[in-house]
Amino acid sequence: MSNTTKKFIESHWLTFAMKGAVSVVAGLCLMFSRNQDTHYLTQILGWTMFGLALVELANVVYRKKRSHNWGFPLFLGFLELAISVALLYTVDPNMTDESLVALRIAILAGYVAFASIVTIAMGFVSFNNMTDRFMWIVNGAIGAVLAFLMLGGATSGSESVGAFFNTKVLVFGTYLMVNGLTDLFFGVHSKDEKLEDKAVRKAIRKAKK
Repeated sequence: MSNTTKKFIESHWLTFAMKGAVSVVAGLCLMFSRNQDTHYLTQILGWTMFGLALVELANVVYRKKRSHNWGFPLFLGFLELAISVALLYTVDPNMTDESLVALRIAILAGYVAFASIVTIAMGFVSFNNMTDRFMWIVNGAIGAVLAFLMLGGATSGSESVGAFFNTKVLVFGTYLMVNGLTDLFFGVHSKDEKLEDKAVRKAIRKAKK
């Protein structure tokens, strides 16, 4: 039977699988891309957040149709959408490159910190299975450390802005990889768990006949 105790994991398993796939692909692009242009990397970041937002908003529709709790997925979807718009379309001629890079890093670091805290909380309250609980808590803890690393340091001049941004993007790419692999694993595990529950219910119905 299901090892889940809370309603967060009532999302369709494809939600986790799709978010995991988007995160892993984007993480690989950010970590191993030879193109270190700041604009190019920002485009990847923005469209990645857009993709994650679309999956989460589709999850809202799925959960609402089944009268499941959909408030938090809606909030998360709009948050990711807002971050996407901020990354792709924040253009202020009065801002220096250093200020713009600092703003983008702060937005991403804030998102990672928030998502990591939520992940840790869900790990504690949503599972009886200790493996799942450990996986989510460790994932959140790694994210919290990466958020701290993203916020640390400062540029030392306009010439170092690009290199500074690239370093922080590499950290964010690492977060996407860790979080994406966790989502992929849990998506597959969630599918297996649903199939197991379905088989148990079917066996119960047969036993009652």
